[in-house]
Amino acid sequence: MTGPSTRASSVPGAAPDHPQGLRERKKDATRRALAETALGLAVAHGYDSVTIAEITERVGVSRRTFSNYFAGKAECLAAVTEGWLDDIIDAIHTAPADRPLESVLCDSLQLVAVDLPERWERFVMLVHAEPELQAMIGAIDAANTEQLSAAIGDRLGLPPDEIRVRMLSTFGIVAGRMCLEDWILRGRPGGEQSFDAQLNLAFSLIDLAGLDGRHPIAGC
Repeated sequence: MTGPSTRASSVPGAAPDHPQGLRERKKDATRRALAETALGLAVAHGYDSVTIAEITERVGVSRRTFSNYFAGKAECLAAVTEGWLDDIIDAIHTAPADRPLESVLCDSLQLVAVDLPERWERFVMLVHAEPELQAMIGAIDAANTEQLSAAIGDRLGLPPDEIRVRMLSTFGIVAGRMCLEDWILRGRPGGEQSFDAQLNLAFSLIDLAGLDGRHPIAGC
């Protein structure tokens, strides 16, 4: 899985890319292209009809290159969410410093919903129809949670493995996916405002007021 170390920094003022960083960004672009191509082919022709050979031919890479990223077709297609997570993490990195964290998370998730509603809908429908894809979602969510933890920890000045950061990241991934799936499966009623309301309702379950790096964990 693509980890935080392979993503180019989007933090303002970060050091410019060096050759190693550029190579990693190219690798990330290839991984994303494979996943997006797999999704497009599955939607157009049906999941069972898509072959790895067809995916690699469309992207212009070898089967060996494909194997460097994915163990099979299901993992490749499910990894499309990692590319969308890149957009969410970029939004977190570039959000104003005084923007409350819960608002930053909602803003970033809303950005995905606005820009990718049809693609999310196609993905959700495929996942619900294919048990093989459903089995991959847990592993993909775990990898996405690690990347989100790194972004949130960086913003708060906390270690990414700090328990509050990990729990918030897990909640963000699950809440975002559940809100999107519910919104899409119900036919996107009320448009973007309805989705915004769903997100705000989900995040109302947690209190992030003390999660700013200045409040140590109190004893139980």
